[in-house]
Amino acid sequence: MGQTTVGSTEKKTSVRSLEKALDLLDYLEKTGSPRGVRAIEMDTGIPKATAQRLLEVLESKGFVRKHEGKYALWVGALHLARSFKASDGLTRSALPIMRALVESSEETCSLYVRQGLERILVERVESPHPLRFQTPIGERLPLHIGASGLVLCAGMPDAELGEYISTLEAVRLADGTLLSQELLAERIRSVRHDGFAIGVGERLEGMSSVAAPVDTKDKGIIAAINIAGPSTRMDAQKLERLSIELRGAARELGEAYGHSRF
Repeated sequence: MGQTTVGSTEKKTSVRSLEKALDLLDYLEKTGSPRGVRAIEMDTGIPKATAQRLLEVLESKGFVRKHEGKYALWVGALHLARSFKASDGLTRSALPIMRALVESSEETCSLYVRQGLERILVERVESPHPLRFQTPIGERLPLHIGASGLVLCAGMPDAELGEYISTLEAVRLADGTLLSQELLAERIRSVRHDGFAIGVGERLEGMSSVAAPVDTKDKGIIAAINIAGPSTRMDAQKLERLSIELRGAARELGEAYGHSRF
């Protein structure tokens, strides 16, 4: 019977500590407000003593700040975001394509990627209009609501997608539509067939969007590229026209990213 060496035990302990530290950063990002150690323990399940120790290390590195007994993200996290923007091949490849789409549509163009069961906005080029669709870069949004979310759902393996849908309760969209599991599955099938998704008044009332998948030969669907704006400017005819432009842009981006080194 094999024995666990001291070295392997220390390695496992270090990995667990790293995982918990990353969980803490993820938790503070999602909450968006300062939290005390007791609240962190209750919400995350990380013991108070462990959380305190890891937070002190993160504070010494500038990733969190303690103020009046509560912790929040600090400037070190911002440096990571800046480094991501500078080094990520997908967003670099996407920017010129997105700018061309904004010039053509005069609406905001966004790029989303899937992380777990959420989508994250990683790049955005804004509409020249004062009244425009605005979501901050880094925002986490649900997968099952909105055109971009549907596109990313369509790229999930069937087993994973089925498990995800089974966990969802029916939700009332901004336009009043009741989105059931059955309706969501039907919409995702349509996205897979059509190659794009359209959302009207789903997440925000009075806003419309159209999205297409960024597909690569080796990695499948890696992102969703989206154009969104007020429904008063995004009628059915414009949405149809933009769906064609977006699919072409998404193919171009998939090819460009496939040839990049990152």
